[in-house]
Amino acid sequence: MLSSLPFDDGVGNKEREEAVGCVPPEKNLSREMALVTNVCDYEELAKQKLPKMVFDFYAAGAEDQWTLRENSEAFSRILFQPRVLVDVSCINMSTSVLGYNISMPIMIAPTALHKLAHPEGSGRFIWNAGELATARAAATAETIMTLSSGSSCSIEEVNLAGPGIRFFQLSVLHYSLRFFTFPLQDLFSLTSYQRLVQIYKDRNLVQQLIQRAEKAGYKAIVLTVDAPWLGRREADVKNRFTLPQNVMLKTFEGMDQGKIDKTNGSGLAAYIASQIDRSFSWKDIKWLQTVTSLPVLVKGIITAQDTRIAIECGAAGIIMSNHGGRQLDYLPATISCLEEVVREANGRVPVFIDGGFRRGTDVFKALALGASGVFIGRPVLFSLAVDGEVGVRKVLQMLSDELELTMALSGCTSLSEITRKHVLTDSDRIRRSREMALVTNVCEYEELAKQKLPKMVYDFYAAGAEDQWTLRENSEAFSRILFQPRVLVDVSCIDMSTSILGYNISMPIMIAPTALHKLAHPEGRFIWNAGELATARAAAAAKTIMTLSSWSSCSIEEVNLAGPGIRFFQLSIYKDRNLVQQLIQRAEKAGYKAIVLTVDAPWLGRREADVKNRFTLPRNVMLKTFEGLDQGKIDKTNGSGLAAYVASQIDRSFSWKDIKWLQTVTSLPVLVKGIITAQDTRIAIECGVAGIIMSNHGGRQLDYLPATISCLEEVVREANGRVPVFIDSGFRRGTDVFKALALGASGVFIGRPVLFSLAVDGEAGVRNALRMLRDELEITMALSGCTSVKEITRGHVVTESDRIRLLRSKQHQRRRRRRRGQKHQKGKTSALPAIARSLKMVVLQPDPFLSELTSMYERSTEKGSVWVTMKRSSMKCQARLKKMVAKGEAVELRCLVRATDGKKNICTSLSAKEYLKFQASYATVLKAHMHALKKRERKDKKKAAEVEKIPEKAPKKQKKAPSSKKSAGSKS
Repeated sequence: MLSSLPFDDGVGNKEREEAVGCVPPEKNLSREMALVTNVCDYEELAKQKLPKMVFDFYAAGAEDQWTLRENSEAFSRILFQPRVLVDVSCINMSTSVLGYNISMPIMIAPTALHKLAHPEGSGRFIWNAGELATARAAATAETIMTLSSGSSCSIEEVNLAGPGIRFFQLSVLHYSLRFFTFPLQDLFSLTSYQRLVQIYKDRNLVQQLIQRAEKAGYKAIVLTVDAPWLGRREADVKNRFTLPQNVMLKTFEGMDQGKIDKTNGSGLAAYIASQIDRSFSWKDIKWLQTVTSLPVLVKGIITAQDTRIAIECGAAGIIMSNHGGRQLDYLPATISCLEEVVREANGRVPVFIDGGFRRGTDVFKALALGASGVFIGRPVLFSLAVDGEVGVRKVLQMLSDELELTMALSGCTSLSEITRKHVLTDSDRIRRSREMALVTNVCEYEELAKQKLPKMVYDFYAAGAEDQWTLRENSEAFSRILFQPRVLVDVSCIDMSTSILGYNISMPIMIAPTALHKLAHPEGRFIWNAGELATARAAAAAKTIMTLSSWSSCSIEEVNLAGPGIRFFQLSIYKDRNLVQQLIQRAEKAGYKAIVLTVDAPWLGRREADVKNRFTLPRNVMLKTFEGLDQGKIDKTNGSGLAAYVASQIDRSFSWKDIKWLQTVTSLPVLVKGIITAQDTRIAIECGVAGIIMSNHGGRQLDYLPATISCLEEVVREANGRVPVFIDSGFRRGTDVFKALALGASGVFIGRPVLFSLAVDGEAGVRNALRMLRDELEITMALSGCTSVKEITRGHVVTESDRIRLLRSKQHQRRRRRRRGQKHQKGKTSALPAIARSLKMVVLQPDPFLSELTSMYERSTEKGSVWVTMKRSSMKCQARLKKMVAKGEAVELRCLVRATDGKKNICTSLSAKEYLKFQASYATVLKAHMHALKKRERKDKKKAAEVEKIPEKAPKKQKKAPSSKKSAGSKS
C-alpha cells in the first residue's frame, strides 16, 4: 500500500537523473522493492543508486572506521534470554517521550541534507522533498523526527509538512552556508549524522534559531556536545565532495553570516574551525536554558561522569551517541556503554541512544539495557534515497514489526515488561566466566543451576522420592569408604582409558540416560541443536559414551546428527511391543551400540516436589522420540499429565522371561539397569544380558534403598567376571569413581552433574564437568599408586565391613594375649574380697560386652550405687558350659554383685535364673540387683536382730550353772 503512493511534482525522471548527475541502472525498481526485507537491504540499493560521493558522505566514518563497524557488530554479542508460556496475543509498543505519546520507541535522529538522498530529482526542484518527506513519514508512523540545523529544508518549511512531534538540533555555526559549494565531509561533521544542537560564537544567532523553533512548535532542543572539532572522514577528502549550487542550508537562509571558500576541499573545514565556539563548556548550559523554555537534551555522551554532570546542569535527557563513528575513531559502541550511563542516570532523566541500529532486535536489546528510546539515522537516509517518503515509512514499519515479533518471542507484551534479564551481554558472560573459573568441582554446578533454573525445573531434576533418604545416602555412603594408597610408584604416566563392550573410551566415566535436556539447556527452547545434542557433542569431545533416554527432548536421529560418537539407547518396555521394536530398529539404524533396559520403574516413584510444583512440560518441549507415533498425547494442563502418560504406556507385566523376547528383536547387546542385589544379578546373567548397570534410579523410585556403592561388592561377587558391572547414583567426585573401580565396577555413569552443568553453561559446561571428574580421577590414581585402571584393586580401599572384620580380629588377638597372661598369674591372690573369691563366676559374653557393662551399669539409687563385677572363665570352660546348656544340663552361673550405701560395702551373688534375666534385659538386671541387694539387707537385718537377742539368753545359761553346782554340792 505504501509503495503505491504517487509522487508527481511535474518533473520527469530523466530530468531528475540528469540533475543528480548519474543515471540509475536499468532495473525494475518494483522488483528491487519486493526484495527489501530489512533496512540493511536499503543500504545496498542506495549504494547502487546514489553517486559514490553522496553515498560515501552518508555511509563513511572517521579514519579507520573501526567505531562505525563496532556500532553494528556490538549487537551480535548481546544474546536473548526469552520467557515462554506468556500470552502475547496483544503487543503494545507505545511509549511516552518527555510527556509526548508516540507509537513506538523508534525515532528519527538529526541528519543533514536529506535532499541529496531524496529520489525525486534530489529534491532540488521539489519544494516538499528531502526533510519534508522524512517529516511526513515520521508523522504517519506517529513518532518523533529531529531536524538538523544542517538541513536542506528550513525550520518553517518542515513544520508546514503537517502535524507531528519534532525536536530541533542546533548547529554550531553562526555564519550562513547558503549558496556555496563546500566539502560535504566537513558539513556532515558539522551537523553530525544526527540533527544536533551546537553552539555558535555568535550567541545572537543561537537565540534566533531557538526562537524560530519555538515559534514553529518544536518540542525540544537537542544540543550536540561531541563535535568541537570535526572528525577526519577520509572518504570525503578523497572524493572532494561539493554541494550542487542550488542545494543550501535552508536553516540559515536570510542570515548574512559570511561565505565559505569553495575552491578547495578544506574550505568548509576552515570555516567551521573559525566559527565553532570551542570554549563552550558545561557552565554554559545554564545560559542556554535562560534563552529557551524548551527542554534541552544533551547528545554525544557515552560516559557515566559526563552523565552525572549533565544531570547536575539540568539537562532534560541524555542521547548517547558517538556521532555514528564519524568523529573520534576507536570509541566503543554506544550499546556497550549504555548500562553504565543508565546506572548513573538512575531514572532521574531518560536515556536515549543512537548508533548502529539496523534491526528491531537491536532496539529490544537497547530497551532491555535501560534505554527509553532509540534514534536511527543512516537507515532513514538510505531508504529515502531508494524510495522517498515511502521508503522511510517502510523502514519505520519494518523496525516496528521486528520489534513486535522480538517482544512476542521474548514473552513481553509491553515496553515496561522488557527487563535486563531478557538479554545476556559480554559483561554477563565475563561475570559468568569468572563464576566458571570458581567452579572447582561438579557439586558447585548444582548451586549455580539452582539460581538459574525455574524452581519447577530444578526440583524436577534434583528431587528424590518421598523422604529422599536414598538420594542423600547415595552421596554420603562414599564418605564411609577410605583409601589405602601405595607409595613409591612411578606415576609419571597415567592411563585412564578402558574398553566397554569392545569400544575404547578415554576414561571409565560415561553419561547416564536422563530425560528432557532441553529444559536445562540455556539455548534449548529455540535452537534445534541444543539439549541432548549439546550433551552428545560434549560426550564425543571427551571420547566417552552417552546414553540417550527414550524420554529425551531430541529424537534418536537428531542426536545422531550431532556428530560421531559411541552412544547407547535407554529403553523401557511399553505395552505396545511394536513400538518397542520400532524404537530398537531406529536406534540400530542410527548406529547406537547397545540397548540399556531400565527394569526398576514399572511404576513411577512418588516425587513430592513435582506434585507440589505441579510440574508441566512447556508447550514447545516434547518427547521427540515418540514424535509421529500414535501413542496418545500428554495432558499438559495439570501436574500429573506426564506421570499419567508414563503409567499408561509402561508394561507392568514385563518380567525376566521377556528378556529372551527382547534379545530376539535386536542384535545389539542388552544391558540391564536397575539391579542392586546378588539374586537379580544371577537371574540377569542366566537370561543372557551383556552387562549390569547398578542403579537405584538416583533415589527417585523406592526410598530407603541402600546406596548403590554399598551393594556393589555383593553384585560383583555374584557376577564373578561373567559380565561387566557398571554403576550410577551419587557420583560427584573422581575419588568416588576410583572407589567404585576398586570395588569391582567396570565403569561409572553420571546423570545429575550433566544436567546441572548443561543448565549453567550448555555444552561447555558438560565438557567442563567431564574434564573435572577426569582430572580428579587422574590425581586419585596417581596418589594411590595406580598407573592404569587395571591396577586399581580391592586393596586400595577400606570399607565399613573391612573395619568390622579388623576390629574383630584385634579383639581376638587381645583375648589370646589375655589367656596367655592368665597362666602366669596362677597362685597370686586376687584383689577381690574373700567372699568374692569364694564365688564361682562364669560369663558367656565377649569382651566388648564386658567393657560396655563397666561403663553402662553403674546406677544410682536412693540408697547408694549398684554395680556388677564379673570374671571371665577360660575358653575351654566356656565351651564346656555351652555344651552343657545345649544338652539341657543344669549349670550354675553366678555373678557377684557389690553394693554400697556410702558407709559399707555389701556383696551378694546372682543365681543362674537372675543371671539369665541379666542377659535378657538391662532393666531386669537392675531389678535383680536391687532385689538381691534388698534380700541381702533383709538377711543382714535378721542376723543383726539375732545378734541382739543373744545377750538376753546368756543370763539364763548362767542361772543353770549354780543349780548344777548346788546339785553337785548336795551330792557332795
